[in-house]
Amino acid sequence: MPGHTLIAMFIAASCALSTGANAQKVYKCGNVYSQTPCPGGDLIDPADPRTSAQKDQTDLAIGRDARLADAMEKARLAQEKKDLAANTPTKKSLEKPASAKTPKKLSTQQAKVKKKKEKESDYFVAQLPGDKKKKSTLKKSTPEKDVNKI
Repeated sequence: MPGHTLIAMFIAASCALSTGANAQKVYKCGNVYSQTPCPGGDLIDPADPRTSAQKDQTDLAIGRDARLADAMEKARLAQEKKDLAANTPTKKSLEKPASAKTPKKLSTQQAKVKKKKEKESDYFVAQLPGDKKKKSTLKKSTPEKDVNKI
């Protein structure tokens, strides 16, 4: 059995060493990057030109910014919750007070508007100009007036 373990470790180690990334050539062809050369393409060095100190500084800045973003998100969510609670009506505020149960007397203009709204249909009906029905309250024309129209 110890031989099988040794063989397995050898195979695992050889696989790990064989997967090392080799530097590849990268070409910039206009706005596209490719591994194959193209006419007029430029050869680009894919290596990171930063020093380890610069990389560490960048990693620290990224971590700091992530923590700041999390704190800002928590503050925003807390403020939204507070605003929602302040603007949500309570059960008592939804109930009508006793004085509001008595109907108010409407002015004649308000009563006409309300009556007109009650008569209107809930559905839209297209009409052509001149298709309006004549009201029965209009006076009928006399024959003398009809002659003048012709």
